[in-house]
Amino acid sequence: MRLINVQSLELEEFSGSSTPPYAVLSHTWGEKEASYGEWIQRRTRLMRLRRPGLSKVFAMCKQARTDGIQYAWVDTVCIDKSSSAELSEAINSMFAWYTRAKVCYVFLRDVNHHTPGGGDFSTSFQSSRWFTRGWTLQELIAPRNVIFYSAEWKVIGTKSTMAVQLARITGIDRMCLQRERRPDEYSIAQRMAWAASRSTTRDEDMAYCLLGLFNIAMPLLYGEGGQRAFRRLQEEIIKSSDDHSILTFDTNLSNNTLFADHPNTFARGPRIHTNFTRKITAPFSITNAGLSMTTPLIQTLSPFWVLAVLNCVEMDVDRDAKRAQICLPLFGKDHKYMRARSPVCLISRPLDDGGIGIQDEIPDLGPQVECTYLISSFPKIYSAYGTEMDTALKGFEADPSPAAGFMITLPRGLGSYRINRAHPANALRPDISFFTPPMDQLSQFSGGLIVFKDSNVTPPRQVALYLGLELNSSKQFLLDWVCRLVEVEAEVSAESVKQTAEILQRQHERGLFGNSRKHYHHLGDSIAAARTRFPTLTGEPSKEVIMVEVVFEAQSILEEWDDLDFNT
Repeated sequence: MRLINVQSLELEEFSGSSTPPYAVLSHTWGEKEASYGEWIQRRTRLMRLRRPGLSKVFAMCKQARTDGIQYAWVDTVCIDKSSSAELSEAINSMFAWYTRAKVCYVFLRDVNHHTPGGGDFSTSFQSSRWFTRGWTLQELIAPRNVIFYSAEWKVIGTKSTMAVQLARITGIDRMCLQRERRPDEYSIAQRMAWAASRSTTRDEDMAYCLLGLFNIAMPLLYGEGGQRAFRRLQEEIIKSSDDHSILTFDTNLSNNTLFADHPNTFARGPRIHTNFTRKITAPFSITNAGLSMTTPLIQTLSPFWVLAVLNCVEMDVDRDAKRAQICLPLFGKDHKYMRARSPVCLISRPLDDGGIGIQDEIPDLGPQVECTYLISSFPKIYSAYGTEMDTALKGFEADPSPAAGFMITLPRGLGSYRINRAHPANALRPDISFFTPPMDQLSQFSGGLIVFKDSNVTPPRQVALYLGLELNSSKQFLLDWVCRLVEVEAEVSAESVKQTAEILQRQHERGLFGNSRKHYHHLGDSIAAARTRFPTLTGEPSKEVIMVEVVFEAQSILEEWDDLDFNT
């Protein structure tokens, strides 16, 4: 590690424990930056003293002398960038170098203490280019002591005293800025989100500037392209982390559904937290065929569509930190899948009581059994199963698109139950696991019935699920919905199912289901919960979706939770 002796202005080399206390400079690069070659030539650096790239290095050394610090490190002059090996070592070590620095001076050349025309200084500060650059992210987080200076080298404030303002500008949690929490205590998605709005001059540097933030070391391959470099970063992270939040990027913003193209695809990142459960997250890894995962899978009515339950949650800080489990929609067959973009790329499934009384009975209807499966790329999965999957893949297209519809999920599977009948029959789409009852022109309400039949018992057991929607007067927006389980006779006809559906819809219109349990119903050994609501990106197969969870083994779920409560 080369350091500038702030007295002699000569470069000296140190390593390991022999490295003396030093200051570091954080800045944004301009057109005429100083270089290692210029600095080692005393005559050259003195002749070009007034050039901005050199003058800020001299000013930084002067400040270090004032603060009683003998040495300083500046990236422009302390790294010989003509050596690719030295550059690679420096970039892989940079986070540690900033962490060990006694102080970090942040020079904001575009922030003046006296703004022209009497402009607002606060606006000038938060609009600084420094907050938009990729490399300055680690330069803000890593050092303990950070002091901000204006273009006149006057103190603006410190990271500690300005933590609240800095958190608002950068999106980085205040506790991280004040070193009350380490960066590795935040989920991968949260840390990616910190870099989402930042950029670098060279595309590859958008990955390389994050190495220290994730405690990763890897070779630098300039020329490989930004997407490839960012993919390599994610592969290295997966090798050392079991954090599923690395998969919570928006596939609609990425050319590749297996890996993110850029940190900006982690738009939901600030709300994504690791879910600390009673069991260790199963390992997952990169293979030559894709990503090998082991998680619970939520089944649907479609043989090609499942939801992978990730071990991370979305926290809604505006609603008392309510938690929602992140699920990945997957398309495929035989435990080989690809990420889906329809109806959405991520589903947040509520875990905490949303005012519907579920928490008092059953906190979670999700599957407990884990499955091992492969997530691969679209070309690999489609070439293997495309002909079979086409109906499901194209089934999400809808014109015109209804305001709302129900997505049917089976967290514990169908078991011995099968769908017997539905009304209206054309409202049920098993290929995409959707039920969209049509609207009556004279009513704001619509509803329908799905009848499930268990033929493995004598006499056969049947249970019907009523699903109803309430729209606004223009029938463009969803106001509310209801799910209701109903026992039906052993033998049902299309006419009797229609009559039952019409009776239930009239009860729905009259408000006879009450308000406390409209989204949840427990009947015998069956449970239906409809507490997940989300909009679709394209409005297909409906503008809004209500995810319905149907379970036919309520007693076993109750016993599971009794056991967990007993063992806690």
